[in-house]
Amino acid sequence: MKVVTFEIKDAATAMAQFQEAFEAAHGRKPFKPKSGVYFTSLAAVRNFLTPKRLALLRLIRAKKPHSIYHLAQLTGRSFSSVLKDVDMLAKHGLVRLSRDKASARRAVHPCVGYSAIQVWINV
Repeated sequence: MKVVTFEIKDAATAMAQFQEAFEAAHGRKPFKPKSGVYFTSLAAVRNFLTPKRLALLRLIRAKKPHSIYHLAQLTGRSFSSVLKDVDMLAKHGLVRLSRDKASARRAVHPCVGYSAIQVWINV
């Protein structure tokens, strides 16, 4: 089972890590970049992972729609609102988008390649 992990860090910790990386880069010293998706609070995670976005993730995984338009039809929501949510999910690495070169309109195919989302809270 593949799992996507979000981490919650307070703003001070995130800023300290950014400062450390910036100083190392400015001084041309090696440093190990940290990659991932981070939020500053549980409320921020809740604002991002809305019930509609979670429903989209589940639907993409279950039905494997061949385009964003098809996904919008499956949800009964407008194309523009589904596109905004899918773009936001893709920006944070939760949805992978690929172009279907075989289709006449080169449809964008959404894909979810994991089965769970994990949230780590640093205390």
